[in-house]
Amino acid sequence: MRRSVRYALVLFAGFPALLGAQGFGIYEQGACSMGRAGTGVAAPCSDGSAIFFSPAGLAGLTGGRATIGVTLLDVEGGFTDDILQQETRLDDPFLAIPQVYVAYGVTPKLGVGIGLFAPYGLQTRWPLSFDGRFSGYDNILRSVYVQPTVSYQVTPWLSLGGGVDVVFGSVELNQRLDLADAPVPTALGVPAGTLFSQFGIAPGTDFADTHLEASKTTVAGHFGALFKVNDRLSFGARFMTQAKFDYSGTASFTQVPTGLVVPADLTVGSLTIPAGCPIDALLTAPAASCGGIGLNLFNPSAGVFRSQPVTTTIKNPSQMALGVAYKVASGWTLLGDYQYTWWDSFNELDIVFPQDASGALSRKLFERYDGTSGFRFAAEWMKDAKWTFRGGYLYHGGAAPAETVTPLLPEGNRNEFTAGATVKLSRGLTADLAYQFIRQNDRRGRTREALFNQPATTGLNNGLYNFHAHLFGVSLGYAF
Repeated sequence: MRRSVRYALVLFAGFPALLGAQGFGIYEQGACSMGRAGTGVAAPCSDGSAIFFSPAGLAGLTGGRATIGVTLLDVEGGFTDDILQQETRLDDPFLAIPQVYVAYGVTPKLGVGIGLFAPYGLQTRWPLSFDGRFSGYDNILRSVYVQPTVSYQVTPWLSLGGGVDVVFGSVELNQRLDLADAPVPTALGVPAGTLFSQFGIAPGTDFADTHLEASKTTVAGHFGALFKVNDRLSFGARFMTQAKFDYSGTASFTQVPTGLVVPADLTVGSLTIPAGCPIDALLTAPAASCGGIGLNLFNPSAGVFRSQPVTTTIKNPSQMALGVAYKVASGWTLLGDYQYTWWDSFNELDIVFPQDASGALSRKLFERYDGTSGFRFAAEWMKDAKWTFRGGYLYHGGAAPAETVTPLLPEGNRNEFTAGATVKLSRGLTADLAYQFIRQNDRRGRTREALFNQPATTGLNNGLYNFHAHLFGVSLGYAF
């Protein structure tokens, strides 16, 4: 029976991929900047979002700014398998990502502020008919940042800013287990590594539903610099440090009836399982049925699939942005940013079950992500004192290598197009609106993770993922 604990490895194959695969970062942290394709390191919007985009940009602020906004995500995509050419569509809900900023110019040189936003996160939901349910069918990741910021104008041409990030991380994973892939316990007298599929169990036989939740609060930092060459030309830089999460959570298991029975007397090692024995009873019973044979897998105190703690360490990667802004005639401003994210910190991950004295449940996962670059370009036109219009384009590379593109995060290279506007509603009140279209390149991937501590290979890829999204941003700002 001890070997049977390896069943649970199937569940946790997908867990760190959900936590760490945030190449699906959410950079749309304000409707003004969203309409600019995320540019603003060298010339941040005046709505207080400089707290995220350009910490040094709070210096020189006159009075105060309070802004509340939301980014709405409508995500579409699917997977087409190689053999049947059957497409399965994502079933993602309409997501809302909030932002709140409050900033104040204490003196002509000193600015302070605090922001709340979620720059990393995802939700992927697949129907239970999809083979990818064995990697995860309803997966949620949240990283909420509370970011107090201080900025100071050191000289007329140089401002510096920075602060502390208090980060609240949480993850939820729901996944099915496939009986065909599960090792038969050696207590039945079979060689180690024997699978149920070798006794006629068909692939895709659900026998357990798993639910995992984990959370952690950690601390990171952010820094920025703003260099103004003259009234028209400026350069900026921003750096967010890595946020390390020592996640601690609980895994729970619920049996899923297979409805299968043993068709004829079956000899397994030195034991015989009689014809007509329900497979579900065989998995559940301690020894009371099926010829005195029972695997007791779901026993709440001693079974393999009992609720138990699990831990792992995940890192939100460091992120750097460099930008330039140039004001031309007639109220036009041109902006460009370069962004680099150190996804290569997401390489190998260890999953640990503290209560498993044998160590058989613990797992090492190979993700081997690469650092990514993003290029952002935008133009903004201040038409008059009431209206400002903007638009932009950005390209961002994918972090996941070909062998780790899974249902949890089927990400890849993206082209994105944006548009937005600011309207002044009254003396101190403004509204921002923005739209963004994301078109991700189709990418080959897999429906299941590699198992049992083996590095993934592209040979497991069995289909094509497609993805696009519509994003809508709206915010209200008040100057005081």
